[in-house]
Amino acid sequence: MQRSLLTLLLPLFLCTSVRAQLPGEWFAILDAMGTELPLGIQLDEQDGAITGSLVSPGQSEARFDFTTSSFDGQRLQFTLNDLGASFSGVLDGKELRGVFNQARVDFPLTFYRYRPQGYPVSDGPVTITQRSQQPTDFPYEREAVTFPGGAAGVTLAGELTLPTKGKPRAAIILVSGSGPQDRNSYLGSQINHSPFLVLSDYLTREGYAVLRYDDRGVGESTGDHNGATTRDFGADAGAAVDYLKQRKDFRKIAIGMAGHSEGGLIAPIVAAENEDLDFVILLAAPGVPIDSLMLEQRRQVGTATGMPAQLIARDEPGLRSAYTFIKESPALDQDRYVDGLYALFEKRMDNLPTALRNSIKDPRAFNAQYVVPLSNPWLRSFLAMDPTPYLEKLTIPTLAINGLKDTQVAAESNLNGISIAMAKNGNKDATVLPLPGLNHLFQPADTGAPNEYGTIETTFDPLALEMIGNWLNERF
Repeated sequence: MQRSLLTLLLPLFLCTSVRAQLPGEWFAILDAMGTELPLGIQLDEQDGAITGSLVSPGQSEARFDFTTSSFDGQRLQFTLNDLGASFSGVLDGKELRGVFNQARVDFPLTFYRYRPQGYPVSDGPVTITQRSQQPTDFPYEREAVTFPGGAAGVTLAGELTLPTKGKPRAAIILVSGSGPQDRNSYLGSQINHSPFLVLSDYLTREGYAVLRYDDRGVGESTGDHNGATTRDFGADAGAAVDYLKQRKDFRKIAIGMAGHSEGGLIAPIVAAENEDLDFVILLAAPGVPIDSLMLEQRRQVGTATGMPAQLIARDEPGLRSAYTFIKESPALDQDRYVDGLYALFEKRMDNLPTALRNSIKDPRAFNAQYVVPLSNPWLRSFLAMDPTPYLEKLTIPTLAINGLKDTQVAAESNLNGISIAMAKNGNKDATVLPLPGLNHLFQPADTGAPNEYGTIETTFDPLALEMIGNWLNERF
């Protein structure tokens, strides 16, 4: 969810006939957390507008047309809804330098007119190796399932795994974090980990039934992911509870929910509104208001990835003001909301360094890097949320764990928030545990930065898995 502000470091140039320099082929090598992925774009000009497409020759021959694209003489921006990706960069002579974003993770990227070393891939697609923890045998039952989602037109598809012998000790529904994720919570070729597949395999071997499903609009599930909010994903998670409750083979079996990151916000929401949940497991879950969490996330991720401290400090007041505006403006229609954000950031431009401020020829284009992400319906809704009221209603058995090297959902502040809520509601079976050395994905980490995830072989720390299993086994 973090948004890199590396674009602010890029010089802005206003060149004569720069539009004429843009059409044609451009090439880049994306350093995707240790994996080098060639990317190519074809830019065309039609009736004064820039259009284009992207290809990743190391992965397939498919070419993806831009969903939206714009060029203001300085900055090229395009989105690819089919890939959940976007690019924003500045034309600097024969280079397009900027940031590529996919699955809400930012990667610095430079496109060139020439093919850089390693492009194209002559030996075929990039090989994605199987991680060591990924299961290769399945000594339990696997059932493909579909069930109605939380809205009309949404059908969720997934897999239910069950122990081969006897009734399950309990049933657990896995709820994923932010971004489009399949039932395995596969995090893309850049990271190449499937945490939910590993967690599900471990729990099923321990005697538990586990239901995991593709997010709406992802994989085999229907619906629109791009237009959905946390509340919509919560409705889908609630529908998963309803599905298990209506199955005759799950009568008198405890049903719980394990949510990771945003899923750890969804689980308390479902529990507060659905009496059929018997326990929850919060994995790197929010315990403070989301706007505060996002500001802290930006500081921690920025520091871990080497963002200059002055950049982190310089832009925080503007983002803080924007988050306040978002929380105070739930009733604004989208057009007035977007205009309000632009006005807010344009006012904040007086606080920018003089050299940067003087280089900005189009304030609206400059501020689009803030406003466009904040205009997303999901992010607008998410930033206004506070998990506290839902956590304070949790009286069922609750386990909350988080890695102390988590830079996305800081362990200390969020676990403290969960602990305070548990104390306030008098929950007599609440376990809150910080896990030293682990990151947001529960991997053993050095820095905890997101760009480290794909370089770590471990998908889910075995001791963390054992801790979850022991907590469950003590109760079921």
